Formats: sequence, structure tokens, C-alpha cells
Amino acid sequence: MKVKTGLVLSGGGARGIAHAGVLQALDELGIKPDRISGTSSGAIIGALYASGMPPKKMLEIMNKSRIFEMKGISFDFKGLLKSDVFRKLLRNNLSVKTFEELTIPLSVCATDFTNAKSVVFESGDLIEPVTASCTIPMVFSPVVIDHKTMVDGGLLNNLPIEPLLHKCETIIGVHVNPIRPYKSGSGFSGILERCFHMSVSNIVKIKAAKCDFFLEPEALAKYSVFDTKHARAIYEIGYNATMEKKDALLAL
Repeated sequence: MKVKTGLVLSGGGARGIAHAGVLQALDELGIKPDRISGTSSGAIIGALYASGMPPKKMLEIMNKSRIFEMKGISFDFKGLLKSDVFRKLLRNNLSVKTFEELTIPLSVCATDFTNAKSVVFESGDLIEPVTASCTIPMVFSPVVIDHKTMVDGGLLNNLPIEPLLHKCETIIGVHVNPIRPYKSGSGFSGILERCFHMSVSNIVKIKAAKCDFFLEPEALAKYSVFDTKHARAIYEIGYNATMEKKDALLAL
């Protein structure tokens, strides 16, 4: 039996804070997702929301933690930054530890680097799959689950709509990665980010066409996926972009 509304949240690093703004707007409009699918930062926001956390609290947490900031370099051969930053945030702020305890069913997309395929987690331990979903290769150290090396879900599926297809009457998709114009001198992180967005853009367009409502706030283009210093501005972009489309949303 299909549920009414499914919500798919893309990855996007620090830009993913916009998802919290989107959820705040949806709450105010009385639109409650019955299922959520997310990857990377979308998986974090999805997990926090599905556990019952208000979006404004998410902003507060993300603003303080700055988990996607390029700092604390460890020079681990598996990644410049330790993935423990995600694990610690989840352990300290989630009121539940398993998928089954969530108030809203959640699907978390990660990439099985060992077998080069996208995988979805929907049961059992919650923290390790969400942590794995956020570990950008060569930036954050990977996570091993069931003897398989797991990395950022957005690598192969940055808009994981599949878990919602045929299960929801209406699907709302939110993608927080509009491709910004290239500027020379962007540095390592800027080049890495642009290469990733270019590589997945066509796949995202195909998935976006399957959504009943798709949102990609253009104003986010001026912020990097590692730009943690503007959390409130990013949150407000998500909120305002959703409210600007409230008539279309309420008509779903």
C-alpha cells in the first residue's frame, strides 16, 4: 500500500543544511513526509528529522559542529579527515540508534566501494550507514560495514529516489547542488567539488524528472559544499525557496 508523500534529499556537504530549511517550510505548510530517502548530508538531515528533531534544532547543531569544514587534517592514508566527526554528531544528537525506532521510515544511500555499486540501508543500526553515506572519498575516511568499504552515497546516487518509487503517491525531490560558474584559483576543494557535480548532473536530471515536485535553489550556487560558516544563510535559502513554491506544493 502506497503512502502519500515521499521526500528525497540529496547530498551536498554544508549545502545540505538547506534541507533543514526546506523541512521547516514543509512543517509550516502542513506537509509531512511519510517516507524519506537521503544520501550524505541529506541522510543526516533525514535521520535527525525522522527521529523527531525540529528543523531549527538541526540548524543549531550543524552551525556548531561544522562537520563538513576542511579542518582537523589527520593525513590518514584513507582520507584527509576522520569520519568520526559524523559518528560523534549522530551519537550525541540522535534520540534513537536503529532504523526501526524512527518515527518516519528512512532509506539511507551509500556507495559500496568494494563492489562499485549503490546500496540502501533501511534496517538495523542507523549510525554507521549514515556515517558511511557522508564519507566523501579522499576527504573523509571510509566506513567498513559487513566487510565492505562504504563511502559517500552521492558518488553513484546523489538523488536516491528509487526507495520511494512505487511506495509513495507523491514524491518531493530536493537537490542542493546547482553548478556554479567556475572560477580559476578555486583550489583543491573547489576543483574536487566541481568535478563531482559535473559527473553526476545528467543522472540527477533524469531522477528529478521522476519527482512530482523538484526543488533546486539556485541561490545555493554561491556556497561551497565545505562552506560551513554560512549555515543560517544556507538554511534560509532552503526555507525561502520552498515558501516561494508553496502554491505548487499545496496543490500536490
